[in-house]
Amino acid sequence: MSRNYKQPHRGWAVLSTGVSLIILVMVSVWAMTVFNDYLLQRGWQVTASQTSRFRAAVKNYVGRYYDTLLASAGTTSPVVVTPAMLKNTGFLESGFSETTTDGQTFRAAVTRNAINTDQLQGLVITQGGSDLPYKALRNISVDIEGLGGYVWKSANVTGAMESWSVPLVSFGVSTTSGHIAALLPADELGAAREESDRLYRFSVTGKPDLNRMHTSIDMGGNDLNNTDSVNAQTGNYSGDVTAANVTAGNGVTAGGDIRSNNGWLISRGSKGWMNETYGGGFYMSDTDWVRAINNKNIFTGGQVRGGSVRADGRLSAGEYLQLDGQASAGNGCSPNGLVGRDGAGAILSCQNGVWVYVGKNNGSYVNLGYHTSQYNGGNSGQNTLLINVWGGYSTITKGVKDGACSNSWALTAYVDGMIVAQGADNNVEWAKTGYISFPVPAGANFTVQSNPLPNEGCSPGAFNLVGYQ
Repeated sequence: MSRNYKQPHRGWAVLSTGVSLIILVMVSVWAMTVFNDYLLQRGWQVTASQTSRFRAAVKNYVGRYYDTLLASAGTTSPVVVTPAMLKNTGFLESGFSETTTDGQTFRAAVTRNAINTDQLQGLVITQGGSDLPYKALRNISVDIEGLGGYVWKSANVTGAMESWSVPLVSFGVSTTSGHIAALLPADELGAAREESDRLYRFSVTGKPDLNRMHTSIDMGGNDLNNTDSVNAQTGNYSGDVTAANVTAGNGVTAGGDIRSNNGWLISRGSKGWMNETYGGGFYMSDTDWVRAINNKNIFTGGQVRGGSVRADGRLSAGEYLQLDGQASAGNGCSPNGLVGRDGAGAILSCQNGVWVYVGKNNGSYVNLGYHTSQYNGGNSGQNTLLINVWGGYSTITKGVKDGACSNSWALTAYVDGMIVAQGADNNVEWAKTGYISFPVPAGANFTVQSNPLPNEGCSPGAFNLVGYQ
């Protein structure tokens, strides 16, 4: 007995799976193409919006500065308007990008209309960056507000859907194929000028310029009545000005005199009166002193008088110095340093609280002795003490190097801890002695030290002192 078995159709299953995968791949590729095209379309819309914003800013800029641009532009020689110019004048936001996503830079050319030369026309173009394909140019130009266009393999600008065309040379600019453009015709810029020039009696929200004059007003000899505040840069009057009070934020310049009928000339702060021509005058910067500006001199043929007169610098008399105050030698006085005279005219000086004659006392020497290593002293007198020191040679007799310690010397003097004199000779080959001299102010202490060649064991040294006072 025989049996027959059916074999499964394995080849058809593989074939159907392959076909399904091919269809899936095709759908995926198509979907990716559609998505990429969508992204491109969105990017082109952004470029169109950016171009529209720049075009609107150029339009408003021309409307504001129409007469200035008209004076500068020719029929083929343009005035070029850049994004930076629009930002600086407030017509374009400071954060506005000056280039498109493809790196193309915005420019606008403003020229006179070749037929009506008293009118302006404008053309917005992009330059540089990456060239756009024809499909992108057509889509962007359609979405630009106003007369959008593009440049494609031609020296002309072509409008959206080929609705208009103008040669680039008529605007005096150039760009390459694959760039965006937008036209600003003469009538549109003229309307922008009229809107900018119209003066409104009432405020318009968001349009402060509609209440602003851009030229002079001639009143024809008539009055300006019922005003509140008048805010101006300058005022020119051929007649009198009458006011209850006058407040000036800066200076007041008068061609003639300034008079006060019954008041003071009052200044505040560290100011006063100044002569502008010569840079002198008077002012106060504290509650005590009237000061001369720029340290100017004060000159008068009369007398300068005060409770006391102080000179921070030198006091010079063109004739004689007259001392009216009299004193008697030996009497008390204060403070030290006063100068006076006695009844006969002899000069007296206040020293240590006593009037003494000037120039009648002589100094004297005093022997302060012979000392080793260090001497400490002080000036208990009222005058400067002059100290003379000599010697300073080593008291050690040992040999050192090619000589002896006793051939070296060193002297150092201190006044109130400060070194004021110093000398030394470390040559040990031949004998010598040193000398120093220094003054000691009244009431000060002093020290003299002698330490020749301490590193060689030659210290201390010996010296003699003599004082003069």
